[in-house]
Amino acid sequence: MIRHKRVYTTRSGFLTETYRDSGLTGCLRKIAAAIKMHLPVMTIGRRTNSSVGAYFDLITDDARMFYGDSFHFGYFKDGGEDFATALNNHTDIVADMAQVGSSACVLDIGCGICAPAIRLARRYGCRITGVNISAEQVRQGRELVARHGLSDRISVVEGNALKLPFEDVSFDSALCLEVAGDICVTKEQKIKLADELHRVLRPGARIGFSDLVFTGRPTREEERAMRSILYHDGRELMTDWPGIFEKRGFNITRRMDIIDKTMNTWLHSLSVYEGRADEVERRYGKAIARRTMEYLRQIPDILSKYGSFVVMSAQKEGAM
Repeated sequence: MIRHKRVYTTRSGFLTETYRDSGLTGCLRKIAAAIKMHLPVMTIGRRTNSSVGAYFDLITDDARMFYGDSFHFGYFKDGGEDFATALNNHTDIVADMAQVGSSACVLDIGCGICAPAIRLARRYGCRITGVNISAEQVRQGRELVARHGLSDRISVVEGNALKLPFEDVSFDSALCLEVAGDICVTKEQKIKLADELHRVLRPGARIGFSDLVFTGRPTREEERAMRSILYHDGRELMTDWPGIFEKRGFNITRRMDIIDKTMNTWLHSLSVYEGRADEVERRYGKAIARRTMEYLRQIPDILSKYGSFVVMSAQKEGAM
C-alpha cells in the first residue's frame, strides 16, 4: 500500500480535519509527530527508529481514510484481482511461508493496526502477538481487534522489533510482512532484527518474510520521489535479506520475487488520488497535492529499474 508521506501539519485543512475528528489533543499529537519525523532527516540526513514510529503516528489516519486498514502492497497473483483481494493475497502468502496453519503462537513484527492478524486469527484459530513501534497504531490496532471480538486471541504490544520484549524461544512462527525496511535504518539493525527473531523463535520455527528491496541506487531526482512517497532513500533498501538470515542461523526453504505482481498497487493509488483530487487538495493544499501526484507517477518506473520484492520462508535451525 502507498503510505502517503507528504503530510505537513502546518496545512490548515489537515489540522481542521484532525481537530474535527480528534480535537485539540489530536492536533497537538500530530504536530509533535511531524516534528519528530522530519527532525532527524534534517539534522543527520536519515531516518531513525524513533522517526519511523513518529511517521506512522502521523499518517495512519490518512492512510486508513484513502486506502483502508492494511499497510502493505497488494499481491496481484492472477493479475485481475481487486485491491482488497490483492492485499489479502499478500497476507496469505506470507502466512503460508511462516506455516501459520500449524502454529499455536505467532509473532507479527510491525503489525500495523492488525488487519493481517485479524484475518489470520480467524482463518487459523491461532494466537497472535503483534509488535509495533508506533503508539498510535498500537492504540488503533487494539480498537480494531476489540471491534472484531478477537482480543482474547490477538494482543498488541508497543515495542521495538530490534529489542523484543519476549523470552527466548517463545513463538512457533513469525510474520515480517513488508516492514523490515521500515524498521531497520542501518546495516547493523538489519542483522539485529534477524538475531532477535532467531532468539524468540523455537527451533525449527519459520518466518514468513516479504519486503521491497533495491538492486541499484536511484538518481538524486528518483531519491526525492522515494523519500516523498515511501519515506525511504533507495540506498537503504539495497539489502540481501536471504543472505542476512542465512548468516544468522536460518535456512531459506522457499524464495520468490513478486515485484511484477505488486505493480498494480500503484495504478490503484493513482486512481484513488485522481478520484478524490478535491479532497486531497482541501486537506493538504494544491502544491503538495500536485507534487505528490508527480512523484507517485515516477514510482513504477523507479521500481521497474531497481526494485525486487522478496518473499521467503526462513526456518530456524533445529527440530521443533
